[in-house]
Amino acid sequence: MMRRRNFLSYIVAACAGLVAVHAQASPSMFEEGIHYKKLPETARALVAKGTVQEFFFYGCPHCADMEQPLHAWLATNPNGIHIEQIPAVFQSPAWAMLARIHYALKSTNQLRLHNKVFDIFLVDKSRPKNEQEIADLLAAKDSAFNKAAFIQAYDSEANTADITRAAKLSGQYQLDAVPTFVINGQYVTDLPMAGSLTKLFALIEELAGK
Repeated sequence: MMRRRNFLSYIVAACAGLVAVHAQASPSMFEEGIHYKKLPETARALVAKGTVQEFFFYGCPHCADMEQPLHAWLATNPNGIHIEQIPAVFQSPAWAMLARIHYALKSTNQLRLHNKVFDIFLVDKSRPKNEQEIADLLAAKDSAFNKAAFIQAYDSEANTADITRAAKLSGQYQLDAVPTFVINGQYVTDLPMAGSLTKLFALIEELAGK
């Protein structure tokens, strides 16, 4: 599902110039159909203005590479932006399993381990088969990890409901790659479409204001 493009070429000097993003990228340079697409009305979601939803997958190296520049940009407090990171769920058990990890961490207030999950799959190349194995790996990454709470949340009804929503949005938004950003429930863009990180974040800010 992940596009085979030279993503890393866009990451060079990832955090450089984020504070000056408006000075470097004029809104007039963004064109619908080139830098972003507008979803048809039947595919849109009703969300608050300024909502930015990033769809990711813990098995995607491009998503891991996006973490640092994304959060560096968010640290500049872009006006009116509310970010929601959503694990994409497509027609594969692996996508749902990794989404379940994210929501179990979120519901137990342990999202500090978000980047550690990327490490487990991408750096350590681990392939846990169930929540107990996942919990053991997370515990090895963080001695303060609440394993019992995580395991209890993993198969909870609330977790399943979150995954169902993530799967619904992944299909509704017509996603075909990660990481992908959906702004205000109707505009879709990603790094290759925007052309650079600086342009991506400027574009997101512009679309969030619509």
